Amino acid sequence: MARDIGPDRVFINAAGMITMQGQPFFEDGLTALAVRDGNIIAIGSGESILSMSGRVPVVDLERAVVMPGLIDSHNHFLSTALGWNRVQLHGARSIDQLLEFIEQRVREAPAGDWILCSSRWHETNLAERRMPTAAELDRVAPNHPVYLPRGGHVVVTNTLGLKLAGISPDSTDPPGGEFVRDGAGRLTGMLLERPAFSSLARLLPQPGEEDRRSAIRAGIAAYNQVGITAVREPGLTGEEIQSYQAVITEEKSIRASLMWRVDLGMSPEERRQWVQGLASKSEGGNQWLDIWGLKVTLDGGVEGGYFYDAYANNPDFKGFPFTSQENLTAIIEEAHHIGWRVGVHVVGDAALELALDAFQAANAKSSTNGRGHALEHAFTPVHRSMERTLEMGIGVTLQHALVYSLAGNMQTYWGDRRAADCTPSRAWIDSGALVGAGTDSPVTGYDPWLNIYGFATRDTEVAGIIGPEHCISIAEALRAYTVGSAEILGMGGALGSLEIGKAADFICVEHDPLASSPAQVRHMKVTRTFVGGRQVHPSLGGETRGAKS
Repeated sequence: MARDIGPDRVFINAAGMITMQGQPFFEDGLTALAVRDGNIIAIGSGESILSMSGRVPVVDLERAVVMPGLIDSHNHFLSTALGWNRVQLHGARSIDQLLEFIEQRVREAPAGDWILCSSRWHETNLAERRMPTAAELDRVAPNHPVYLPRGGHVVVTNTLGLKLAGISPDSTDPPGGEFVRDGAGRLTGMLLERPAFSSLARLLPQPGEEDRRSAIRAGIAAYNQVGITAVREPGLTGEEIQSYQAVITEEKSIRASLMWRVDLGMSPEERRQWVQGLASKSEGGNQWLDIWGLKVTLDGGVEGGYFYDAYANNPDFKGFPFTSQENLTAIIEEAHHIGWRVGVHVVGDAALELALDAFQAANAKSSTNGRGHALEHAFTPVHRSMERTLEMGIGVTLQHALVYSLAGNMQTYWGDRRAADCTPSRAWIDSGALVGAGTDSPVTGYDPWLNIYGFATRDTEVAGIIGPEHCISIAEALRAYTVGSAEILGMGGALGSLEIGKAADFICVEHDPLASSPAQVRHMKVTRTFVGGRQVHPSLGGETRGAKS
């Protein structure tokens, strides 16, 4: 199994390995591997590996189970890490408790300062099962503007925030967004979708270059701690990409695949010029950092996804697309011209079919097969969606973590049946489509093991088990988190399995996850993480920052 050239490091004394080659299973005869220049050059028994080691460092794996590092194929990594300094609301179980958390920050902040909150909380966890209002936020923050996002599609602010953003009772809803009002027509402080809260977001204090770099470093440490060795980050600006470029290749502790965010407000000509200029601006394509392509958000979230059937709580509303099929087709064609891929955010079934129509139209001019395009989320496919996805060679990124966190919201907005059928992982995998796994953090936590547990059980945070017929096995979830996600990233030749020639990105876990119950997997401990054959968790240079979410 060894190549002619010898290793520069060997790893011995594993309890066995899950290589993820072929059908995943635990191989207790594989207890060691040899690495050179960060890549695996041999896998086998301790005796065979030691025989080729010479006088190189030997690392004792202390009878841990070894498997490939986990790859999150859809993770807002930078936003997650930047959000750790904001007011944390995930533990709130009532509006009063949520307000108490905000008030604690208000007491520490000078008058007029923004109160920025984390987006990882959900009103279905609150006793009232609703959003707070501007009036309620005013009670604890009359002199501080409040920015309270929930996920990536809803923001709540107080009266001062509305005033600063220029949103008044007589303001008309912007195209693609809504200033939510109560039954009497009064502003509630809830702003639905980006066009509605963009004027507010532009007023926020923006992180500087060093803030972003520090957040990326903290994120790397925290993600390594739970076994994540690569991420795909959808929807970034040029400044954010530059921060990644500065840190990732220096730290060499996680691999990143990045996507530019397409501004759908640009005119077709502005966008064409922008896309044409991207290839020369973007460095990447190396083993640590790659510029994956473009991210297009086609519809909203749970509250604004584009469906064929009306919402359960609003018979007059079906959601809406953020752009036309023709415009999306043009974006895909422009990406083809520079050899890039397109990832399309789709929540509703109508949005998913619209995206597939756009890919099909582009496919008629230049084949999509082999391009590496992807559907992000793909919550609610209809009858032909999966066949069409497979026919055009489009990948899918799935996040049970969203179902876990948002099931209560889905039931409220979509009804119980549509919520239960959200993210039909079983059917997607059985269709033969390329499936990658992820979390969509910070809408949810970034913990991959809770996500794998969710894929295997369909358990949720507040709604119990829903849609159990959509469960997949732990082995299938692990495959999506390794081999599948590596292919989604376009790094299948280098990542995702323990094979000769691939990167030595691997983790040590307490138990064989394939022989563990879902409950055991949920709390799986990663004892060590290696990237490129170098230990990154626990940090050999100091205590690992961050914590399992």
